[in-house]
Amino acid sequence: MERISLCCLFFMMISGTMTSTADLNKNVVLFPKESSTSYVILKPQATSSLTSFTVCLNYYTVLTRDYSLLSIANPEKFNDILIYITNSTAYSVTVGDEEIVFTAPESPLGWKHICTSWKSSTGVVTQWINGKPLPRKTLKKGYSVGTQPIIILGQDQDSYGGSFDIKQSCVGEIADVQMWNFVLSPNEIQLALVNSYLIQGNILNWRSLDYNLKGDAIIEAKLEDYTS
Repeated sequence: MERISLCCLFFMMISGTMTSTADLNKNVVLFPKESSTSYVILKPQATSSLTSFTVCLNYYTVLTRDYSLLSIANPEKFNDILIYITNSTAYSVTVGDEEIVFTAPESPLGWKHICTSWKSSTGVVTQWINGKPLPRKTLKKGYSVGTQPIIILGQDQDSYGGSFDIKQSCVGEIADVQMWNFVLSPNEIQLALVNSYLIQGNILNWRSLDYNLKGDAIIEAKLEDYTS
């Protein structure tokens, strides 16, 4: 049994499927250059169907083209959930392959915190930027996000787990990724904004994250305490 286990471990190492589990609270994922091969696979704590969710994260980039922050695909829909930036003022949200776009005033250079929530019973989508909600929209009322998710940071999945476009890749830093299977209240959004220990994701938790780095994506220490 020990020999079999060692063989399996070696195969996982050479095939690049080893997953790390860590508290990344003082760290970021750095995407240092434009690439179609650099990304992070995130392993969710639960894979059941979703009728609501909230995703929050911090990011820092100087890109002016389109790029993907977080992509969730399943075998039937490659854009089951997609958080995507189309320029410095437009925030695209896709649920079940259907897209809506929020616009906001351009903000100064630096870290941005976004939270995106969706509720199936109403279809209401709320986009929060640095703790402030944009006017709400509706999308995919009555829909359920599928099971068997592949969750990717830094690339947009155009197939189940792949088919990345270099011109949609993120170049910059992403941190504090949290995801819940419910819609956060305004007070909870403020806790997420300051990266409070009082609110941690039950699908993705940055303080206890299973992840697999690909390509040139690397874990680096935060250079500044932008949540203070």
